[in-house]
Amino acid sequence: GSGDNTSSTLDVSPSGADRQKTAAELGLKHGSMITILPPPTAKKDAEESKSQNNAEENMDRFDPFPDLAKSTSYSTASRRARALSRGVSRGMTYGDISRVRSTMHTVEPQPTGPLTRVYVCQVGAARFQNHCIVNTPMKKQKQSPSTKKKDELARVENRVALLFGTINKERADQSRKKARTSLSTAREDEKMCEVAKVHAIWEPPMQKPTLNGKHYDEACLLSNYLGETDDKPKKETATDRAIRVAGWLGLQPLGWMFSYEDENRHEDGDALPVHGRDAVVGSKLQIETMKRRGREEGCKFVTLALDGRIGATEAFQLSDVCVQMVAENVLSPPVVDEALQSTRFMALKDPVVVSGEETKRLDSVLLLVNTAMLSHVGLYSGGANAPIGGNVKRGSGALLVKTRKRILAAMEQGNGALKELCDFDVLLALDSLIGRQESEKLCLLVRKYARGQKKGTVLDGHLKLTLQSVLGG
Repeated sequence: GSGDNTSSTLDVSPSGADRQKTAAELGLKHGSMITILPPPTAKKDAEESKSQNNAEENMDRFDPFPDLAKSTSYSTASRRARALSRGVSRGMTYGDISRVRSTMHTVEPQPTGPLTRVYVCQVGAARFQNHCIVNTPMKKQKQSPSTKKKDELARVENRVALLFGTINKERADQSRKKARTSLSTAREDEKMCEVAKVHAIWEPPMQKPTLNGKHYDEACLLSNYLGETDDKPKKETATDRAIRVAGWLGLQPLGWMFSYEDENRHEDGDALPVHGRDAVVGSKLQIETMKRRGREEGCKFVTLALDGRIGATEAFQLSDVCVQMVAENVLSPPVVDEALQSTRFMALKDPVVVSGEETKRLDSVLLLVNTAMLSHVGLYSGGANAPIGGNVKRGSGALLVKTRKRILAAMEQGNGALKELCDFDVLLALDSLIGRQESEKLCLLVRKYARGQKKGTVLDGHLKLTLQSVLGG
């Protein structure tokens, strides 16, 4: 209250000393101006506990790109600014507005990623597409001799796969062939770039695509790959096993691949194979790879989109801001059902800045970095002559009977078995049949053989016997 231009604060809260006094005792006269303020304590406690919770969440969070990280979310900052502006001055100052705006992520096209090119294994990609086509039983096909109906029967069931390979350095400009003489300068001064070489494409077993095959089953990849170190189950998951065997072959996870059906990606006229949901799944996988391999190496991560019907493939990297926004939970995947056809545009909880304007609707094309793609035959693909459907069962990953017979026959002919074993799926299937030590020994031999050290690389007697016994020879 204030009297005679002097102001004093009176405590009239339930436990306050001034609560029982009369107006005269408090020095309030007729016409005194009084301002009633709310009791400060309760709100302060609530805000403190809230900010403490946020701080704890931020402490636990892994930031893939710390430079782009926002310490508080937009909604928290704007809530706080609004609460403060209700106080004395009524309304937010420009300073407040810019502080709140600084918590928004700026999304702009990123021209390049850490990788300049990606070499995709053509054998693995063809096999992956072959597994996406589900042929219906022959009975139905007899009734419909026309080819059009036959096409309709081949249904696409979308799948996912993890890419294993190596990161290599090569010359950025490979077109120039220089004439070399003894006086030529060394070529070390030429610009180098980093490329990813995919040597094996691994499809997690037991995939269950939803919406009649339209929707790939990302959970089979995410649930096994995103490992919390504290409560990790003792049992090794299929993905852990694949990463372990790949490690023995000198390969690391460097991307993922998914298939889509042509119709729902070209309806908007502006064809874009990677949509919001795919970008979120890819970001989660990249974040986990960065945790496992460090930020520097883990960010070299590729997303491949394959048209399940015709096999056309495109390669992308995800922009840094996309991955960081997923880590901060600003980007959450759109809920997908029969009604929602396109998930290209994402509705956001907090606004982002696009071309200088705030928006809560984000076009996922802004999250992608186009990446050049070349084709090669991966070292552990089974080779160019491998059967199109692969050497293992699509559902379980177990060896096919004909594969077993082929390896046994090759072993009897001397050293031909190692050529048959240059297949990641085969080595992974064998890993579950033989002991860990034998499996590691076998992988190291195959690795030597695949890299060209063919002379003197032979299966010893013990390994031969082990393989013969598990293959039924």
